[in-house]
Amino acid sequence: MTTPSEERRAHIVAILREGGGPTTGAELSATLGVSRQAIVNDIAILRASGEPIHGSPRGYVLGDSGVGGTSAALACVHDREASQAQLELLVDRGITVLDVVVEHELYGEVQASMMISSRADVDRYMDALTATGAKPLSSLTNGVHVHHVRAPSLDSLEAAKRDLAERGFLLED
Repeated sequence: MTTPSEERRAHIVAILREGGGPTTGAELSATLGVSRQAIVNDIAILRASGEPIHGSPRGYVLGDSGVGGTSAALACVHDREASQAQLELLVDRGITVLDVVVEHELYGEVQASMMISSRADVDRYMDALTATGAKPLSSLTNGVHVHHVRAPSLDSLEAAKRDLAERGFLLED
C-alpha cells in the first residue's frame, strides 16, 4: 500500500516526464495542492532515491527531458563580463548548458544546475545576476569552471569548442 506522499512523488515524476520543459516548484505546488516546502522535500527524497531531477531558475526537469545528441564537459575560464558571450556562443550552436561546476578549496566540487538552451535563457540568467547582485559560481575560482553540456551533434560540439578556444574561454592543455 502506498502512502499519499509516495503517490504525490510518483505524480511529480509523471508531471516532469510529460512536461516537455522546466516545471516550477510553484506550479507543482498548485497542481498537487501542497506547500512549496512539501515539493522541495519531495524533490530531495526523489533525488536521494535516484531520480535524475535537475533544478534551475526556470524549474525542475527530469533527466535530459528527451533531448538527444552528445554530452560533454567543457573546462572554461573567463570573468563575469564574458559570461553572456560564452553562454550565447554555446546556445547559438544549439547546445544546452546543463550546469556549472567549480572545484572549491574547502568544499570540493560545487555544482549548480543552469539548464540554459536559448538566448532568452541567457538573458534571464544575466538579468538575475544583475538584479540579485549575485556573483557567478566561477567567481570562487578566478573564473575557472566546467560546464556539462548537451549538443545536438558532435559537429556542433566541436564547432563550439573551436569558438570557445578562439575567444580564449576554453581551458586547454
